[in-house]
Amino acid sequence: MDNPEPRAQYLNIVLRQIARTALRIPRFQRHFVWDERDVIELLGSIQRGYPIGSILTWRVEAGDNYFSGFRHDPFPVADDSVATFEVVLDGAQRLSSLYGCLRNAEANPIYQVVFDARSGTFLHGPSALADPWQIPMDSLFDSRRFLDVQAAIADLEDGEELLPRALELYSTFQDYQIPIIAISNAVLEDVVEVFRRVNSSGTPLSSVDFVRALTWQSSFDLEETFDVFAERYQGTPLEGITEDFLVRCLSIAAGLSLDARDVRQLKTLSNRPDGLTREISEMQSALDRVADFLARLQVRGMREVPYDVQRLLLFSLKLYQSPVTDQELEEWFWRSTFAEEHQSKPESYVTRLVREMRAGNYAPTLEVRKVIEPDLFVKRSRRAGSAVATGFDLLLRNAGARSLLSGDSLMEADALHGLLFSRSELTGLTSEAPSRAGLLANLVLLSSADADEWRVLRRSMSLSELFDLCNDRTSQASEVWESQGLGAALDESPAFLLWRRSVALLTRQVPELSSRAL
Repeated sequence: MDNPEPRAQYLNIVLRQIARTALRIPRFQRHFVWDERDVIELLGSIQRGYPIGSILTWRVEAGDNYFSGFRHDPFPVADDSVATFEVVLDGAQRLSSLYGCLRNAEANPIYQVVFDARSGTFLHGPSALADPWQIPMDSLFDSRRFLDVQAAIADLEDGEELLPRALELYSTFQDYQIPIIAISNAVLEDVVEVFRRVNSSGTPLSSVDFVRALTWQSSFDLEETFDVFAERYQGTPLEGITEDFLVRCLSIAAGLSLDARDVRQLKTLSNRPDGLTREISEMQSALDRVADFLARLQVRGMREVPYDVQRLLLFSLKLYQSPVTDQELEEWFWRSTFAEEHQSKPESYVTRLVREMRAGNYAPTLEVRKVIEPDLFVKRSRRAGSAVATGFDLLLRNAGARSLLSGDSLMEADALHGLLFSRSELTGLTSEAPSRAGLLANLVLLSSADADEWRVLRRSMSLSELFDLCNDRTSQASEVWESQGLGAALDESPAFLLWRRSVALLTRQVPELSSRAL
């Protein structure tokens, strides 16, 4: 690989390169994900002369069969007669925003931006509806249109004041330069390593995204295959399955490691007469078995499996059709979740365990070395997305949690959280004063109707009184409250009740904790 060639190019030149398709966004790049604020902030940075970061590109020849095609909207359709071009590796969101706003605003309403010369701000809205003092951004690189804009501003009462602002905006964008770093004469190994190491301030491209390009051939489009998977698992425990996860599953099914330098071998395998058909079929069968197992745990989507490592190990166990029973697997799932066994584990860790499984050794995968404290739920506050918090909600649902006032099942409905004790009632219980009311052991699940009523009644009624109210309504208060780890002794101190509840909930899935809690 040659040394990267940094160059500063005028924005106008960059837009022309895009227009003649000498600068392209390959299909393996993610779709446009910026929102209106992101676009406005980018334009504002240029207006103020701020740097917007460099663009990383890869110079290739038209004959290089690396790409499944190129994205357009707002970029133009690729011209096949262009012999040499550059593909965007990092900076696609920025270039899409700039080309859309300045040259192809009709591609998407998000690119329709005007500059209000009176307020000095950028606003979203079609140019056809713009006021005379609002400058459509796609007029800045269209000389005839910009002359019309100047004429309209000059006719305004404050035209003499506004016209210099319009001309300053015009010259700022015309004179703005973008740093571009081009990689040339690079082999795939080098480019994959660049992906691994690049650290952009924008929306960086990962080596896994790039695999979609490496594995493409005319008869096999990995992106389309992944779309089929996403549709297949809609409404199942695998809903929300990501391309990142699917690429890793495919690598495992193909007998590869998860190292990006090894994953590139998928390209070679895809060139076989039957491509990756066999691996895709085995992968689907394994994912079906994973979905069946997760349904046993009442999982309703991939986000409810706390660790990516757990997902990959579950897939591998089902792929190799291990002799591990679902009961053993369920015990491992709960133990590894609440022990936080898989926190910050590298890909090499998963690769090693998968290698052991291929050899028929499943014991290392099921080993949980970290210790679970029986009072875990008293020590941890709810933090959205954390493994313990995710596992806590799943544990309650798995135990058949019922709403504490109505007794309604919470298996299907989206439950809301309620508090057993207020912050003032928990004073002195923990040093985590700002979040002590949000301790996991202090949270209960409630139906939406019960949640509103609970908040009101809890201010004037004790837990015992609420228990009695539930019993009056259902005649099953003991069963209802026990479903959430709450026994009949509700007049205990908050500290002891929450400790007892933490132990009760955890020992349902990790029975050996009961002896350590004594």
